Parts: sequence; C-alpha cells; structure tokens
Amino acid sequence: MAPVSHLSPDGRGLEAPTGTRFGPVEHVPETGSTNADLAARVADAPDGLVRITDHQTAGRGRLDRRWDAPPGTNLLVSVLVRPRWTADRHPLVTTALAVATVDTLVGLGVNAAIKWPNDVVLVGGPAPGKVAGILAELVAGPPPAVVVGLGLNVGWPLSDDDAPPGATSLTAAGTSATHGDLLAVVLAEFEARLGDLEATDGPERLQAAHRDRSATVGSEVRVEASDGPLVGTAVGLDLDGSLLVDAGDGPVAVRAGDVVHLRPV
Repeated sequence: MAPVSHLSPDGRGLEAPTGTRFGPVEHVPETGSTNADLAARVADAPDGLVRITDHQTAGRGRLDRRWDAPPGTNLLVSVLVRPRWTADRHPLVTTALAVATVDTLVGLGVNAAIKWPNDVVLVGGPAPGKVAGILAELVAGPPPAVVVGLGLNVGWPLSDDDAPPGATSLTAAGTSATHGDLLAVVLAEFEARLGDLEATDGPERLQAAHRDRSATVGSEVRVEASDGPLVGTAVGLDLDGSLLVDAGDGPVAVRAGDVVHLRPV
C-alpha cells in the first residue's frame, strides 16, 4: 500500500474544515481508486474519512468508464459517510455533492451547473464543458456506508490536450485554485448539504437546490436508458433525484441513464 501523507502535490497541507464530520484526510501519491480504497475499509473506517490521490490507475465513472488524468493535475478525492438518513435517500448523496461542487465553483466566479445525473459543467465562458464527475456507491458493510468520489478537473485538460470529448478544466477557464483550498470549501459545502439530507424535509431541500443549479432542467434532451432512448423536454426533478422528461405524453421519471443535451447548455 502506498504511504499515506497529509500534503497535496504543491506541498500544502490537506485538512478537513473544522466543525464538519470530515477527517482525517489521507493523501497517497497513487492508487487504483480512492472509492475502492475506502469501500475496502468499510468495517472499521471512521465516519467522514477522506482519501485523496494525485493519480488513479483504475479511476472510473458511471458505467465503469475510465478517466485517467496526468498525475497531480486534478482533485481526486473520495469520502466515506455513515448514513444518518433512511435508505431511500441514499441516491441523494450524489445530489448533495454536486450542489456543493457547483457552489464551490460559483464562489470562485465560475458559471457552473449540474448536468444530470452526476456531472458538473462550466456554462459559457472561454472553456465550457464537463469539469467534474461524481460517483457514489452504497457499501453494505456491516456497518453500511456511502462512499462518494469526486474528480474535479483543476489543471487538465487544456484546449490542446488529448482528453475525453467535452472535458474542460478550471485552468482552461482562466481560474486558479489549489487542491487544498478546493478540498476545504467542497467539504464545508458538502457538510451543509448532508445536513439538508438529514432534515425531515431533506428531499425537498435538495430537489430545490438541484433544480436551481441544473443545466438539464428546461433543456431538450435525449436519454439513453436501459429500456431504450427517450427524447423530450427535461421538465423537473423528482424527490428521489430522478429526471422528469416529457416527450409529449406527460412527465416520465428517469432514474438512470446517459443524457445528451440537444441544444447547447
């Protein structure tokens, strides 16, 4: 196993914000997958354990897609949280982190939004496109936990890099931020949104927050779902995070699938 430190690639400290459930923060230069690392430790890992790496050799997104950024360029982090909510709310952890990430970027002066179901995109400006992806998974334990990972493109890709289509980065958009500073703000915002999730009206709070930050709601979309494609207007979000798409016969709830925006975000 790679040695654990608490320093980012630029030598600055990596710390969780005080007053949150998060910490300790572990840093390893390289690993297969930070999500897999934490899932393997579900039996005894503390609530809020954070693991960050400079390079993932087996990083993945939805549908097991590979995502391999050059070492040290992007923020690659996973968090293990012990649920303080009912099982039907587990899918909303992705929403909570997506909202937290958007709010972090907006705080930097970047126009960011959520592309359903689990991407964060930059809208307009010099380098629009996907800037972050989120992957959450329930680990049965015992005790159970939700492990959620964030890949935030900080320094890669630039416009002339060989990267997945539609990908962008904060550097490409003309924004500068250290990994440590981004981590601290994302975790503070994530804590606030997990507090929403735990509230009696948690689903309603997150539904409203997601809708207000959505690049998808109001767009014409094509959804590639397991039972075939669906083309229509994304008209809203359900309380469980599903996308509501109206193809002309009333809204249909889509719980999983790839979404293509048929008009520019």
